[in-house]
Amino acid sequence: MSEYTGLAFALLASTAMLASFATAQNQPQPKMGAPLRGLAATERTRFDAGSIDFRHVFAAPEGLGPIFNQNACSSCHNNPIGGSGSITVVRFGFYDPKGIGFDPLSSLGGSLLQAQAINVACSEVVPGAANVQAQRVTPSALGLGLIEAIPDAAIASRETNPPSPAVSGRAHMVTPLETPQGPLRVGRFGWKAQVATVLTFSGDALLNEMGITNRLVPAENAPNGNVPLLLQYDTVPDPEDGPNGQGLHFIDRITDFQRYLAAPPQTPRSGMTGEQIFASVGCTHCHVASFSTRNDPSLEPALRNQVIRPYSDFLLHDMGPAADFIAQGQATVQELRTPSLWGMRARDPLWHDGRIAGGTLAQRILGPTGVIFQHAAFGSESETSAIAFAALSPADKDKVVLFLDSLGRAEFDANGDNVLDRRDLAAFLAARGGGPYSPDAPQAVFDFDQNGTVDNVDFQTFVLVYEEDCNGNNQNDLLDVLYGSSIDANGNHVPDECEHCQTSLGFAGGGTLAISLCGDDLTTAGSAASFWLRGAMVGAPAFLAISPLAIPVQVLANEWLVPSWPPTVFAWGFVADSFGEVRLPVYGWGGGGAGPSVATWIVQAGALDLISFDLSNALSVQLGY
Repeated sequence: MSEYTGLAFALLASTAMLASFATAQNQPQPKMGAPLRGLAATERTRFDAGSIDFRHVFAAPEGLGPIFNQNACSSCHNNPIGGSGSITVVRFGFYDPKGIGFDPLSSLGGSLLQAQAINVACSEVVPGAANVQAQRVTPSALGLGLIEAIPDAAIASRETNPPSPAVSGRAHMVTPLETPQGPLRVGRFGWKAQVATVLTFSGDALLNEMGITNRLVPAENAPNGNVPLLLQYDTVPDPEDGPNGQGLHFIDRITDFQRYLAAPPQTPRSGMTGEQIFASVGCTHCHVASFSTRNDPSLEPALRNQVIRPYSDFLLHDMGPAADFIAQGQATVQELRTPSLWGMRARDPLWHDGRIAGGTLAQRILGPTGVIFQHAAFGSESETSAIAFAALSPADKDKVVLFLDSLGRAEFDANGDNVLDRRDLAAFLAARGGGPYSPDAPQAVFDFDQNGTVDNVDFQTFVLVYEEDCNGNNQNDLLDVLYGSSIDANGNHVPDECEHCQTSLGFAGGGTLAISLCGDDLTTAGSAASFWLRGAMVGAPAFLAISPLAIPVQVLANEWLVPSWPPTVFAWGFVADSFGEVRLPVYGWGGGGAGPSVATWIVQAGALDLISFDLSNALSVQLGY
């Protein structure tokens, strides 16, 4: 108790420090799917409203279809909501390398196949004229606003100043849908870098994935180009997306959500040996670690002048036979945009068509047909780096995988399940005071300030992001314990009421008095729990009756005395506090030799009120001695 109490007092005394962490620039990274730090109140409101719309399931009367792929944005972007997914779509076309090149077969509904329809008569198929067919897996929308805010020149400069003779990335110059008269912008979204802005991304996807016309693309897709079928089954006037009461269209609201999505975290934030090896073999020639967003007064402060680490150059590269052989805009059949790697640890499947699926991240990276194998395709710009990676020792390869596994890991998330709960707390407590820990050590997930130790400074930050709320009071359990709203008699930082509770026998009186005894099970040496009486009048005297047997006796109309009378222990002197409560620590004894003996005690409380007294429920308590 003394060690825990000292820690609690130290942390409670540093409330100002906790507040400073909450407002400092170097604060906990948002988890995947969370909003950007630093959003204004109105921006956070727009993010939350857009999040609801992102999950909205469209129906035919709202304009869904007549041909579509999914009926909600979140159907595809679901890991987490707004992130990547495992759903694929089909692209097709006709490719004649010696003649016309690539024909998307637009008159036959290409190059995107809409796999669903509001009526079977509208169902699309890949036309017989197509000789190329490819799948594309759902990319992530996390951090899109930050990527949009990268200056065009910062991306384009890597085209004119390539980092290596083996790399010749191209900026894909595109016209945003919202500015059809130009100017051209550097594309950065989509597998072909065919989209430059989040609003274009929203408008294009709303039509082509869900069949909802909007102000950016007001013309409906005809099933395999069949206009009479479109006229027969498209009964909702275009554009189907219109303004709400605040004048915002659906595409505006989901754009707000996507622009304000935070980048995936990276834990540790720097210093891993695997990242150094990743760079040494040339992977960062294309997977560029960092950019800075524009210092533009028209940008929201949360997006402006931010250093981000997406691990992409957002350029098109020749991937040789590992490409999709679908041309789009200026992007040729063998070119693909370098995908950003942030959030990598959560992505399954991998590659543009999802061909690498299942198993562990290490298997998806290092397996016989994994990511490195695909990068080594003959003629691919990534071939040189893949060959250099293949020459690494197994230990160094594992270090690179460990680094890639850090891309998307939340701080303090020891078991990597993206939930900060008591399992992570137990691992933190085990690591505290040890070290020094390098960024490659498992305990580095707790070293928030990256000083090589896990200590109370790191714990102060952990308190801010801890998520478990076992008692459902809308305050995380660490704060419950530290601020005294929950008792932690056994010193494990978990509210005792959420642990082992002694059996209640019921027989409650007619009033509001109730008792519980929770924490350890009290049958072993060093065990501790907390007794909690609640529901008394403020300042009311209280007593306990304790006996080895339960022999209920009705003493008043609605009051039952449960322990046998006379009780073995009849204790006075307790007074309800300003909350009408009494809280006491209770300790179990451990015996020597063959182990402790266990006795059962029946415990009941009573409290006086202005007229009479109120009896609580009774507990059956197992106590070691």
